[in-house]
Amino acid sequence: MKLIVITKEWFFPEEANWINQLMNECKFILHIRKPFSSELETEHLLLQIDQALYPRIVLHDHYTLAEKYHLKGIHLNARNLGCSNESEYCKSCSISRSCHSIPEVEKWKDSFDYVTLSPIFDSISKQGYKAAFTASELKQAIEKGIVDEKVIALGGITSSNITQIVNMGFGGAAVLGSIWNQSDITSALEELSYFYF
Repeated sequence: MKLIVITKEWFFPEEANWINQLMNECKFILHIRKPFSSELETEHLLLQIDQALYPRIVLHDHYTLAEKYHLKGIHLNARNLGCSNESEYCKSCSISRSCHSIPEVEKWKDSFDYVTLSPIFDSISKQGYKAAFTASELKQAIEKGIVDEKVIALGGITSSNITQIVNMGFGGAAVLGSIWNQSDITSALEELSYFYF
């Protein structure tokens, strides 16, 4: 099962330290999603992260940094719909995409390394962002082969419901609030430990 950890929208004290410790202890892909940050601010965070971890980092913004630092790849979203150049990096890096409906998944899944589908459960990090799919809708999408190993569940995923995601047939989970809302790194590592099967 693929595990993705998405950063908080805003920077916080000791964030790079958290990232370094969590990534060195647990094998997951880190998505850096800082929609309100400048390229300089994102680069500043990157420079505080162990370079050995760069092949496991994906950017949601400022894609030129992904090429500059040879990161794993880029993630397309409503703000950024594609790589702006035809460099060898953009032709070979991992490219994923956000989806918010089952028809979107059906349309885009085969064009990307993986897609995220959200929100599966009520979001922990976004107030009022409620689950968008019924169990029946998800079951139908799985039976039709729309949801499969290339589809990553996102939204409200915690250690208490990760088994449901695995049993549904998703290819993995993307987590955010359940990790960064922990009081310290030890608690975050303990939460992460429940995501490995």
